[in-house]
Amino acid sequence: MGVGSNSREMRRRDLIVAGCAGCATAFAGCSSDAVPVGANDPRHPFADATVRVRIVNDSDTDHDVEANARESLDYWAEHASEFTGFDVDFEVVREDPQLTIAYVDSPDPHCRDVEGFSERVLGCAPVLRPGRRVPEDLTAYVVAGARPYGKVRTTTKHEIGHVLGLYHDDEPRHVMSNRPEDRIPQFQLRIDIWETVLAATERSAAAGGFYDLGVDNWRQGRYEAAEASFGAAAEDFAAARELVGGARGRTDEFEGHPEVETVDLDDLRGHLDRLRSRMAAAEGFAGRMAAASAAAADGDREAERDRLGEANEHIREYNAIGPVELREVAIALGLVRGFDRDEPVVEVDEDEELADADAG
Repeated sequence: MGVGSNSREMRRRDLIVAGCAGCATAFAGCSSDAVPVGANDPRHPFADATVRVRIVNDSDTDHDVEANARESLDYWAEHASEFTGFDVDFEVVREDPQLTIAYVDSPDPHCRDVEGFSERVLGCAPVLRPGRRVPEDLTAYVVAGARPYGKVRTTTKHEIGHVLGLYHDDEPRHVMSNRPEDRIPQFQLRIDIWETVLAATERSAAAGGFYDLGVDNWRQGRYEAAEASFGAAAEDFAAARELVGGARGRTDEFEGHPEVETVDLDDLRGHLDRLRSRMAAAEGFAGRMAAASAAAADGDREAERDRLGEANEHIREYNAIGPVELREVAIALGLVRGFDRDEPVVEVDEDEELADADAG
């Protein structure tokens, strides 16, 4: 009677950061690809320059990756002096680039040399420091796939930040940090909604247990015990419905946020609306079964039949709505990667894995 077949197995765990403390200038890890330009030029090689950038789409994504890259480049053209200490501009070219931004569907093999590499890596790029020469074939890789446009753009900004010499402890935190609470817009709101949905799942599972007990009592003719069990189920389903309603109401807090597209707000609200309707239908059939049990205990066969008919209507409604998978809620919240949609809900956030992989 829960919201998804794996609901009892899915719990939020502490997010783990492996990190790469003490690393030198690095290509998404702890080895340098850039070579010294000499002690007489301590500046960043892109300082006060116009960088030629080629955009390559090796992904099956439906997103406009050129627009994604240009928006990310525009961000750094506007903010580089604030966070890197130098001005930089960019020119998109087709030939003779100094930097390539490549959108791919998998981090393998592009990021295989990353320390802590896994298939969950979302991007990699050299950390190009002052006093270093620009390496040949300088490339920032960004995993696109079916990830939300805004999250792909955040990854693109992150990797360009590394090229400009920034590490994970540098500002701007919402772009460069390896902490999800810093990097993910309105992170705590997403977690609050997620944990509320988990709490609703637990109440729904408890309600399902009471309902099954009520059915067993009903079949054994223990109508007073059945009434108590069905009544307890109805109360828990009602509590689950109220929790989901509260989560649904909080989705309004995403409205107007400049990076709201990192949440699939329409899908999220759709999932929560379906879940709330399903809990309401479950509350309805459990309550009607409690009333049918009371009528049966009193020997009122007409009332018993009427309540059973009403219960069956709610059961048909419940089945027509269908189950809501927690995995889909998590994906809509932007808390797990969405381009491999066959995997179960995972506890480690996708941006966490990105941070582990390309720590500079």
